[in-house]
Order: sequence, then structure tokens, then C-alpha cells
Amino acid sequence: MNDSASGADKSEESIDASVILKAVVSKLLRIGFVTVLLLAAAYAVLLFVPKLYESRAELLVEPRNTAYTSAASNQSAETYYIDIATVSSQIELIKSRDTILAAVDAAALRDEPAFEGWSDSKLVAEISENLVVTQERASRLISVAYRHTDADLAAKVANAIVQAHVQRRAGQQISDTVDATAWLQQEINRLRESVVNAERAIADFRVQNDLFTGSNNESLTNQQLSNFSAQITAANERRNAAESRAQLIRSLLESGQSVGGVSDVQASAIVQQLSQEMARLQGERAQQAATFLSSHPTIRALDAQIAEINTQISNEGRRVAQALEAQAQIEADLERSLQAELERVKVTAGADTIEGVTLAELEREATAQRELLNAYLLRFTEASARSDMSSALPDVRIVSEAVAATTPASPKSSLVLLAVGVAAVLLQVGGVIFSELLSGRALVERSARRTEPEIGEEDHAEATPAVAESPEVPAPPQPLPITGHRPPTTLIDTEIEALAASVLARLDRLILVASDSNEQECLDFAERLTAAIVDNGQSVAEIDAASRQQGIELGLTDLCAEGAEFGDVVHRGADERFAFVPWGQGTRLNRNTERVATLVEALSDIYEVIVVVTGRVGMTSSLPLFAGVDGKCVLLSSSGPNSASATRDIAALGFDDVRVITTAAERQSEVA
Repeated sequence: MNDSASGADKSEESIDASVILKAVVSKLLRIGFVTVLLLAAAYAVLLFVPKLYESRAELLVEPRNTAYTSAASNQSAETYYIDIATVSSQIELIKSRDTILAAVDAAALRDEPAFEGWSDSKLVAEISENLVVTQERASRLISVAYRHTDADLAAKVANAIVQAHVQRRAGQQISDTVDATAWLQQEINRLRESVVNAERAIADFRVQNDLFTGSNNESLTNQQLSNFSAQITAANERRNAAESRAQLIRSLLESGQSVGGVSDVQASAIVQQLSQEMARLQGERAQQAATFLSSHPTIRALDAQIAEINTQISNEGRRVAQALEAQAQIEADLERSLQAELERVKVTAGADTIEGVTLAELEREATAQRELLNAYLLRFTEASARSDMSSALPDVRIVSEAVAATTPASPKSSLVLLAVGVAAVLLQVGGVIFSELLSGRALVERSARRTEPEIGEEDHAEATPAVAESPEVPAPPQPLPITGHRPPTTLIDTEIEALAASVLARLDRLILVASDSNEQECLDFAERLTAAIVDNGQSVAEIDAASRQQGIELGLTDLCAEGAEFGDVVHRGADERFAFVPWGQGTRLNRNTERVATLVEALSDIYEVIVVVTGRVGMTSSLPLFAGVDGKCVLLSSSGPNSASATRDIAALGFDDVRVITTAAERQSEVA
């Protein structure tokens, strides 16, 4: 056989698992014996390893202010929020040198035999090394654990540390209160002097400017203004009343009417006597008129007397009118004098008003200083009452004290022995397998004509088994049977490679796959295209908008029906570069939604390429859902030139870039 003919054969080696298994089984007794020896040695070593006992105490971090221990000014305030940083700060305080030294002093750890004669630095280093302070999951609990060969000492140290931390936190809060008390005392002393000076300035200003106050804390000038105004009003009213009554009396006299009915005239003693005399004469005349006529001398004499009395009453009315007019004049003079005095007081009041601005400013300053002093006095009283150590409730409390452990925390003998046993078995089995592979006993050589035999080659190999299995005599070259040979690359493969190349060149980022015949054709094409893109090293997300195959996973139909969120419908594949959006649990797509376009935009921000399967073009197509996105539409056509109608429908939806791929040739090739 020449070199060209023998070069067609390739020698391959494979691992025979049965040989390796037999070798392992044959060494089982030795493997077991060695494993037992190692376990015994490990157990013997564990007997001499010092046992460490762990004791654990727990602290709870939370605010503990109550209405009875907090300041009155702070009772309505909300409690401060405790977050992870607060708990972490507490942990660092527990592990600090000062807390450990405080625990050493409180628990007298220097007197313990284990620590006797140790310096503070060595003692702190020893406790810090064996102290473990952690947060319990995401809670406010802090676990303080200490390990030592003495279980009782481990519990004592753990309890001493948590108690020292609680006392230290209380002391820190009290120190703030003590500092505040000292500052308040200084401010109170300063404010007292300021208040005295401010009030003295007010008093001096009042004396210097005659700004005295009367009743109701009102200035004397204002009281005078009020009094003069009231007197002027009263005098004016009295003058008007007198003038009105005098005018009434004179008008009655001028008209010839009797003035006896006017109250001022009736009040006159003379008028009262004349009225009584007139009444007597009128009675007597009436009595005489029953006997005599009106012309009788007696009647005439009585009439003359009555007329004389009326004349006297009228004269008395004139005198009363004159008296009223004189009274009105007096009131008018009084009103003028009061008005002049009022004008003088107004001038004084104007000056007082200007000076009152300065006085008001001084009073405001004094009031502000006095109120601040009172507030500081109240706070100082509260702070003084809360300066004692027992009055503080620290923001941490002990919820679980440490107790002496009964079982050692280290070493874990069972786990160590298990690890030694597993490691011994695995190492010995691995050694047996390695020795078998290294010796070549587990390798089997075989020959084959090609890595991938062509059509008809396997049948020919079965016809000549003796030649193929003989390692010493090479098989003679046989002529290939005459068969229909499939071309290595189809038209679809070429199109897929072209699309993958355009994606790799970043010419296309969104590809929508449609068909004019069936949905399965789109799904197969999209799957092959996705595989080609992933092989090129790019990330791709595939959206199934055509299969109508309901599943248990949330998908596109659930997103359109608002039954799922965007993150729920995107499922990642085993390869990080691939994601898939299935059809979902629904039976149909909701076409009146914009969530699909939002999904495509979101995926395009994460993945380099988006492949969407839209199915058959027509009434049931999902292409209208993606009409608003910018991408390339691939139409798989089985009719070739007759796909113009489907192309027009796609273009009508707004897709400018439409690529038609004819699939009839591939079907014919598959049939052949």
C-alpha cells in the first residue's frame, strides 16, 4: 500500500473502562487496609490534639428609651433607625482593646491560672485571637463566642465581654449627658447675667423717658388720651342735648303752644305750683260753668286767672330755655378746653410712640433671654437627674448568657475521620487509575478510514470485518460505492452564514423570521441561526412568538396579558450568551400592548442580537406586534417568485429591510 493510501487511515486510542474497574476491584483489599491504617493514625493524633470548648453569649441591639427615662423634650421624637452599619459598629466596639481590658478588670481574669502573670498586651492578644463576634444573619443579634481549653473559663470570658460592652455603652451615653450638663451650667450662668442686664436696661429707659405704666400695664399717656377723648365725647353729647331741649321749648312758645309737657319745664318747682293752681282754677270754672254762662263775671274772672297762669308758665319756660342754652355754652367751653388738652397729650404720645419702639426692642431681647434661660434651666434639671449610671438604658442588652460547653467545638473528630477516609479512598483509587493509564493497559487501539464515514462506508466496513479488526495487516483500499452524494452546504446554510456574518459585522441587531407556509419552518431556521451566532462568540436572545405551544414556564403571552414581569419571561440557557423567551402559558397573544416593544428594547441593551420568530404571514401573524421596532425581516418562502404578496404585507407594516429566502431547493435536496 502506498503512503497516500495508508494516510487515509487514522489510528485512535480509547480508554477501556472495564480494565480500570477490574484493576480497582483487585486492589480493594489493599485500599481498605490502608484506609483503616490512616483512620487509626488520624484518631491517635486527635487524641493528643487539645480540645477547645466554645461558649456563646448573644446581644440584642435596639433602642431602649422609655417615657420615664427619656427627657420630656425628647419623648415625641422617633427612635433612631438601626441598620447594618450600626450593628457593625457595635461588633467593632466589642472587639476593641478597651472593651477587653474592661472585661478583664470586671471578671478578674488576671487571677485565673490560665492567664496568671500575663501582661495586658499578651492577655488582650490571646483573648482577641480566640474571640469571634458575628452578626446572626440579617438580624440585630450579635453573637459573642470565645474558645478555650477550659469550658468554664470560656463561658466566663464571653459573659465578661458582653457585660463590659453593655456597661461601656451605658457609660458612653451617660458621658454625653454629663458633658451636656456642664455646658448647660455655663450657659445658665451667662444667661442669668444677660437677663438681669436686659431688664435693668428696660427700667432705666422707662425712667429716662417718662414711660410709666398705669393699670392694665398701659402707659399713662395712653390712659390720658383715652380719658380726654371720653370727656370730650360726653361734653359734646351734653351740649347737643341742652341745645336740642332749649330749641324745643322756644319753638313751642313761638307757636303759642303750652310748654308744660316738656320735661325740663315740668321739673321746675314754679311750674309745678302753677300747674297745680291752674288745675284748681280749671276745676272751679268747670263747676261754675254748669251754673253761669261764659260771659258771666265769675267765669270771666276764672278765665283771666287761668290765662295769667299760662303766661307765667310760658315765662318760666323761657327761663328754662335760657338756662339750657347757658348749660350748652358751658359744655361747649369745656369741650374746647378738653380738645386743647388732648392735642397737647397727642404731641406727648407721638414722642412716646417713637421711644416705645426702642422700649419694645429691649423688652423683646429681655423676653428672649428669659425664655432661653427657662428652657436651659428645664434641660439642666432633666440632665442632672439623668447623670447617674443607673439612669441610662444602653442601646444593647444581653439576651442569652454563655454557659459552659459539654462537647468540644474543635477538633470535630467525626468530620476529620470522615475526611481522612474519603481522601484515602479517592487518592488510592486515583493512583490505581493513573497507573493503569500510564502502563497503557487501559488503552485500546482501533483504526478507522475517516472521522466521519461517507454514505455507504459503514456497510462496506461490516462486509469486511476481519480486515478492519486486524492491527497487523492493513486493510486494502476499497472503492467507494456509487451513491447520491449530498452537497456539504445547502442554500439555507449559506443564507444563515450570511446573516451571521452581517450580525458579526454589527449590520443587523434585530432579525424577525417569518414564513409564507408554516411556523415550524420559522422555528427551525431561527434555531439554526441562533446556533451560528453563538458559535461566532456573540450573545443572542430568541423570542418565540409563533409556536403556540403552551408550557409551564412564563413567556410572551403572560407578559402581554400583564400576568408576568419582564424578568420572569427571560430564561437563560446553559451558555451565558443565550437567552430564550418561550410562548408561555397563554393560548394567544394580546395585540393591544406595548410591552413587546419594551421587551425588545430591554433585551437589545443586554444582548448583541435579538431573533424573533413571528410565524406565518397573515391574519394570525405576530409581526404587527413588532411593527414599531427597527430590524430586518427574513421571509422564508416556499413559492419563490410568488412571495411578492407576503413581502408587500410585511412592507406595509413598516419593515423596510425584507430578505426573502427560498426554501424549495432545500426540500428537494432533502427528498433526494
